Amino acid sequence: MSFLVKIYNRLKKVVIQHKWKTLLGLLFTIGYISWLPSTLFEVSYSTTLTDTNGELLAAKIAKDGQWRFPQSDSIPYKFERCILQFEDAYFYKHFGFNPISIFKSLRRNANAGAIKSGGSTITMQLARLMRHNQARTYYQKCVEIALAVRIECSYSKKSILKAYCSHAPFGSNVVGLQAASWRYFGRDAHRLSWAESALLAVLPNAPSLIYPGKNQNRLILKRNRLLKKLKQENYIDESTYQLAIQEPLPEKPHPLPQLAPHLLVNCIQQHGEGKRYETSIQRALQEHVTNLLNNHVQKTMLNQINNACALITETETGRVLAYIGNSHAPANAYENYVDIIQAPRSTGSILKPFLYAYLLSEHKLLPTSLLEDVPTQIGAYGPENFHKSYDGLVPANEALSRSLNIPAVKSLQEYGAARFHYRLKELGFKTFNKSSQHYGLSLILGGGEARLWDIAGAYAYMGRVLSGYSNKSKGYRYSNYQPLSYFNDSKMTPNATHSNDNPLRAGAIWFTFQAMTELMRPQDYIGWMSFLSRHKIAWKTGTSFGFRDAWAVGVTPKFTVAVWVGNADGEGRPELTGAAAAAPLLFSIFNVLPSKTWFTKPEGNLERIKICKESGYKASDICPNANWQLGPQQGHLSKPCPFHKIIYLDSTAQYRVNSGCYSVYKMKAMPWFVASPIQEYYYQQRSVNYKVLPSYLPSCTNEMSSHQLEIVYPREGFKIYVPVDEQGTKSRCVFKATHKQSLAVLYWYLNETFIGKTQSNHQLSILPPIGKHQLTVTDQFGEGVVCKFEVIDK
Repeated sequence: MSFLVKIYNRLKKVVIQHKWKTLLGLLFTIGYISWLPSTLFEVSYSTTLTDTNGELLAAKIAKDGQWRFPQSDSIPYKFERCILQFEDAYFYKHFGFNPISIFKSLRRNANAGAIKSGGSTITMQLARLMRHNQARTYYQKCVEIALAVRIECSYSKKSILKAYCSHAPFGSNVVGLQAASWRYFGRDAHRLSWAESALLAVLPNAPSLIYPGKNQNRLILKRNRLLKKLKQENYIDESTYQLAIQEPLPEKPHPLPQLAPHLLVNCIQQHGEGKRYETSIQRALQEHVTNLLNNHVQKTMLNQINNACALITETETGRVLAYIGNSHAPANAYENYVDIIQAPRSTGSILKPFLYAYLLSEHKLLPTSLLEDVPTQIGAYGPENFHKSYDGLVPANEALSRSLNIPAVKSLQEYGAARFHYRLKELGFKTFNKSSQHYGLSLILGGGEARLWDIAGAYAYMGRVLSGYSNKSKGYRYSNYQPLSYFNDSKMTPNATHSNDNPLRAGAIWFTFQAMTELMRPQDYIGWMSFLSRHKIAWKTGTSFGFRDAWAVGVTPKFTVAVWVGNADGEGRPELTGAAAAAPLLFSIFNVLPSKTWFTKPEGNLERIKICKESGYKASDICPNANWQLGPQQGHLSKPCPFHKIIYLDSTAQYRVNSGCYSVYKMKAMPWFVASPIQEYYYQQRSVNYKVLPSYLPSCTNEMSSHQLEIVYPREGFKIYVPVDEQGTKSRCVFKATHKQSLAVLYWYLNETFIGKTQSNHQLSILPPIGKHQLTVTDQFGEGVVCKFEVIDK
């Protein structure tokens, strides 16, 4: 405010002293300085997407319907020579206008009795473009001259030339050099020949009268005259000139590339339109993978599976190399415009490796620790394995490689759903925005939705932690999660030391990836055997409930590839599984990527642990067979083997005994692998080395310990649907139980009504009515078990 007061007082003093000339000069100077706007052009621009080498991937037309690309940072040498020779040979010598050219134009116009020539310099043409091509009059010409001089005072020659080349008209709705280059020749202006550059240089002179596809004869004459002038000025030699005039003209504008339309839309949504986005996408890879994806969908469409997407990233940098948001179909018949990479979808089993890695990192588990795999009902939640079979007990790494559901749910129950929910957010998952109670234990089996973008980012992060540790003798190169990026100038921020905020350890990831390499390749991928000999990848599939989403993700030290196959509208289809529908696409993509050696074992993040050979847990003092093996760092803090117990046998070592029925001096103490009755029921069917507990000495039957009996089916809380055959007859249910004593007799009661007894093979076929029931089973020793279940109509 004080500054304005000073100006006012100064003007007042000038007026008082009658210094009118000074005042007018001051006002003129202020007006002339403020005449030039802060930005030369207030126009809308097209949004463009370029690859890592500057090649155009996709573009969206400007709001005013013009193909006007954002201003370029440089001008190709060939085009600069052409446009200056054609429009303004003295551009670098004049100060906005060329008096000689203007004088010649005035004389030519006077002789013709009409305006035939304007004598405008490039700076004057820029001024005319700024003012939206006002009528061609002598008054407007004077305004352009004054504005041109003003522009020259504020901008460098290079800046003026770049502004002109980016806003000059090139015929039809094409504005600017780069837009013209792509529309007429299908490539970047820096890659144009002398003939092509000359053709574009003559277009702004009369853009509405001649351009490719209109007045071709006049156009080729103008181009060739310019080429001849370039030869005369020694910019090109005779051979170049002869070859250039032989080049044909383009017949019509080319359609602009649309190789990454979904990524273009994502850029606009996230960062705004009218900009040039320079990405890390590799155009050749983008095209190749797009073709692979579309060919794959052509096959899956036979099963009415119409959509797919794929994302390829560099593991160590997080830079996106290919982004195919959806498959292509004519007229977007199957919602192909939807960017499925950014769409939340049910995760299926794709999150299991993260839980396994966290369990290892936080020394709650060792890689081969046995996990329970039996029919399970947790409250109202009854998870099942995909193939509805059970192992009783299964090594943790095998449970992951086979993607068994029951061990995963029980592991999450031990780890804590709330804790895992928090860890997933640390890994960059943005869509788990409800409380952990909302997802519960189903979170590990697809109870939540995630984006392919977040899934790929989390898997790439695991690979980055492992690679980073391998490349440094101590600490982590990348300790905290950092998201993927498709921008060309994005960089990961290295961390000198590991942060305790995220306990995901390189050793745990090493064992996780080792388990993931043991997955069986899909049977219908013909080339997977040859692939296996050249590539080693850690990969995982996932299938959502109802066969709506098929996932597959693979990680190597160089690349992380994530794919999704399904229907954009969420319709489920038979055989829409990760292994059958998504994994073949994953392997076909990896097959075109350059191979690389496997991750280096992170020796500094591993330790030797004495492990029980039978249970896979840290060996306890009574484990009879144990050896030293490499495990995750701090794995020695995990719990000891819970299966080996000391049992007491008679002097013949054939029967179990206890102090109530046998002399303690004759007893033989022996460690024994002891599973629960239901674990044993399934485990002994798959493990030939499993030894059941010896029976009790007949005289000790009254002294037997409890928990010898367990109901196998139905389990507590089960809801049973009884199917009906074609004749309308209901099928009978087969109830099962197991007992530690092979000769035990079991008595069965349904709702306290006796329904039968079994011996050795404890199975009973009955037809329970619809409703809630209570099943009771007892043995001849007095032990009994009860479970409640419900038979439903549908």
